[in-house]
Amino acid sequence: MLAEVLVRAPSTRARFRRWPYAAAFAAVLAAGAALRFWDLATKPGWQFDEGVYARVASNLLHHGLISEHITYGAQWSPDVYQPPFYVIALARWFALTGASIGHARVLGVLCSLGTLIVLWRLLTRIHGPGAALFAIIPITFDGWLLYVQRISYMENVLLLLVTAGMLLYQRALDAPAWWRFACAGGLLGFAVAFKYTGSYMIGTVLLAWLIQRREHKGHLVLLVSALAVLGACTLLEIRWFDVPGHDWFIQQTLVQVRRVLGLQPSGGTLTSPVKGLHLLLAQYKVFVPSLVVAITATTMALRRLWRCYRVRDWDPARGNALLFSWMSAGVVVFGFSSLRFPQYFALVLVPMYAFFWTEAPQWDWGRRAVGALSVVACVAGLLSLWGRLGAYDDNVFAQVQRYAATSISANAVVVADEAVGDLITQPYCREQQADPCSGRATYAITWDTYLQTSWQLGDPAFHQMMTGAVKLKSWTGFNGTVTVWRLKV
Repeated sequence: MLAEVLVRAPSTRARFRRWPYAAAFAAVLAAGAALRFWDLATKPGWQFDEGVYARVASNLLHHGLISEHITYGAQWSPDVYQPPFYVIALARWFALTGASIGHARVLGVLCSLGTLIVLWRLLTRIHGPGAALFAIIPITFDGWLLYVQRISYMENVLLLLVTAGMLLYQRALDAPAWWRFACAGGLLGFAVAFKYTGSYMIGTVLLAWLIQRREHKGHLVLLVSALAVLGACTLLEIRWFDVPGHDWFIQQTLVQVRRVLGLQPSGGTLTSPVKGLHLLLAQYKVFVPSLVVAITATTMALRRLWRCYRVRDWDPARGNALLFSWMSAGVVVFGFSSLRFPQYFALVLVPMYAFFWTEAPQWDWGRRAVGALSVVACVAGLLSLWGRLGAYDDNVFAQVQRYAATSISANAVVVADEAVGDLITQPYCREQQADPCSGRATYAITWDTYLQTSWQLGDPAFHQMMTGAVKLKSWTGFNGTVTVWRLKV
C-alpha cells in the first residue's frame, strides 16, 4: 500500500503543478474565442471560397446533390474538385444552425479553437506546460491567424485534423505501440483524403523519422495505415461520383493534384516573389508582424539545418524534431505548389510559430527580454487585426449580392466570376466560358483583385460581350473591386 502511494505521489504532484498553467491557458483560449467570434458574420468581407462551399453545402442539404450553381447552358455535374467530406460536414452543420456564410464561419472558429487546444496538448507533451503556455499565447493572438480563422476556409478544419494527427504521433513516440502508430497514421491519412494539401504531413513524418531514427516498425505501421485510409476514401469517392461515361471525380481530382504539385496554376496564384511582395504591400501590409515571425522561424530552421550539415548528423535538430519537421515540410511543399496565398499560409504559420516560440526561451537574452518579445508580438497581432477589421466595412460580395437581388431581374442572364455567380440567383456563365451566354446575357459582373481580373480570365466571347458595356455600380474593398455592367443586346 505504501509503495502504491509512493508511486502515485509524483504524478499527483505533477498534475497539481500543471493546474495553474491549464487555468492560464483556459483564460487565453477564452480571450482568443472572443476575438474570433466578434462581429463574425460581417467582418471580414466574404472571401471567394466561402460562397462556393456554402452554395455546395446548401445544395447538398436541400437537394441531396454535391454541386454548385450550374452555369447557364451547362449540363449537371458534381462539384468534387475537393473531396466531399467538408461539404458533407458543413451540410450537417447547416441542418443544425441554418445555411449561411455566417453559420459556416462559426464552424470554422470552433475548429480553430479545437486546434489551439490540441496544439496546447502537443506542446505540453513535447516541452512541458510552461513552454507550451509561453508558445500558445502569441499563436492565439497572431494577427493573421485571428483574421484567417474567422473565415470559413476548409483549411481551418484541415488544421485541426493535422494537429490532432501530430498529437497522436507524438503520443506513439512517447509510448510506442503499434496501435498508437496505426491511429496516428489513420488520422493523417484521412487529413490527406479530406484535402490533398494535407499531404505535407506525410513529408513531416518521414523527416521526423529520418531525424530521430527510432521506432522503425512503428513508422512503417503509420505509413501503411495512412495509405490504407487514403486509399479507402479514394475508392469510396470514385464509387460515389464516377459512373460509366463520366469520370468526374478522377478528372477534377487530377486538377487539384496538379495544382499541389505546381504543374497547373489556379486563379490568384502567386507565381513570383515580385507578385508576393506586391500583394503584401498592397493588401496584406497590416500583417507584416506575422511575416516577420515566419521569416525569423525559417532563418532559425536554416541555421539548425546548417549545423546538422556541419556535423554530418541530425543531432542538432533532435531536440525539437517534430516541430522542425512540421515546419520544414510545409515550407517545401507549399513553396513549390501552385496554390492560393491566404488559406495555406496558416497551415505553415502554426508550426512556424510553435517552433519559434519553443526555441526562443533557449536564447541568451534572458527571460525578461524574451517575455517582452512575446508581449510585443501579441500587441502587434492585435493591432494587425484591428487595422484590418476595426474601421472597415467593405464586404463587396455581400453588396453585389444585395444589388443583384433587388436591381437585376431574376430571369436575366449574367456573365460573372464564379465567386459572384455562387452568390446570386440569376442564371449565369463564367467569364472563362462565356460562349453559351452570347446574345443572351444582359448583365456582367467583373471582379478585379491584385492577382487576377475578369478581363484577364475572360474568353473571346466575354470580351466581345463587354464591348460597349455600361458601368452601373462598383464596390471596392479588401477583396478587390466588383463592378456591375449593363451589356448591349
